Amino acid sequence: MSSAPREATVPLTRWQYFTKTLYHNAAVKYGLSDTALWVLYHVSEDSDNITQQDLCRQCCFPKQTINTAINNLIRNGYLTLETLSGTRNSKRIILTDAGQALMQTTIDPLKQAEDAVLLDTSSIDFDESLSALSDIITRRLGVKAVDAE
Repeated sequence: MSSAPREATVPLTRWQYFTKTLYHNAAVKYGLSDTALWVLYHVSEDSDNITQQDLCRQCCFPKQTINTAINNLIRNGYLTLETLSGTRNSKRIILTDAGQALMQTTIDPLKQAEDAVLLDTSSIDFDESLSALSDIITRRLGVKAVDAE
């Protein structure tokens, strides 16, 4: 039996672990839970009509986990909810002015670091990409990187 499929998944698994740890470290630096970071990340991507149900699908988190993060962000003044017209209980998640400011100091720098790595596609080697992402996020955000090795 060939080990080729297994060998192909090892870099993907490492990439997943590496990025999860890196984003966790960014969340800690910003004083956010991992879930709150991802809520802000996804709301910044689709600020027009994103709902809690959308976030559950996109983030693969349970509804209660998303709900807790949203409620904490609302309590801290970063989000508000608005009922979508034509629905009984679907609510659009909206960034407040404070939420916009938070996003600019947390999510935007993360996206800029991601873009910098993706723009340098001279090599699609996973190890090099991991190191590049680690270096850029460490330099730009001052977030403790994990060892890509």
